[in-house]
Amino acid sequence: MGIKELACQFGTAIEDEVIQIRADHVEMGEKLTQRINGVANRVKTLDDKVTALDAKVTRLDTKVTELDTKFGVLQANQEAMQASQKTMQTTQVEMMKILVAIQRKLEAA
Repeated sequence: MGIKELACQFGTAIEDEVIQIRADHVEMGEKLTQRINGVANRVKTLDDKVTALDAKVTRLDTKVTELDTKFGVLQANQEAMQASQKTMQTTQVEMMKILVAIQRKLEAA
C-alpha cells in the first residue's frame, strides 16, 4: 500500500466522518424542532386553560360582588326590621300600661 492509497483512505474516512457529523446534526435539529413544537403545543394548551380559568374567576368575582351587594341590602332590611320591632315593643309596653291603668280604674270604681 502506497502513500497515495493511504492518503485516499484517510481522506475518505475524514469525509465519511464529516458526513456522519452532518447527519447527526440534522437529526438533532429535527429532534430539537419536535421538542420545541411539543413545548409550543403545551404552552397553547396552558394558555387556553388559563384563559378559561380567568373567565371563571371573572364570573366568580362578579357573583361575589352581586352577593356582597345583596348582603348589604339584606343587612339594611334587617336593621330596619329590628328598629320597627323595637318601636312595636315600645308601643306594646305603652298599651299594656294604659290597659293596666284602665283595669285599675275599673276595679277602683
